[in-house]
Amino acid sequence: MMEVKCVMCGRKEEITKVHKDYRRLAREKNAVYTCETCRARLRYQAQQAQKTAKPL
Repeated sequence: MMEVKCVMCGRKEEITKVHKDYRRLAREKNAVYTCETCRARLRYQAQQAQKTAKPL
């Protein structure tokens, strides 16, 4: 198990070897981790920014 901290919100989580980011975080010392909530928020904001503006 490894304790990681989200870069955006600061929430601490414990991840196991099954987690998809475990290998990358264990290998790279300066790797960045974002929690699922922040990752979903970023994805939503990126999708909204790519949408075309609706005409009035």
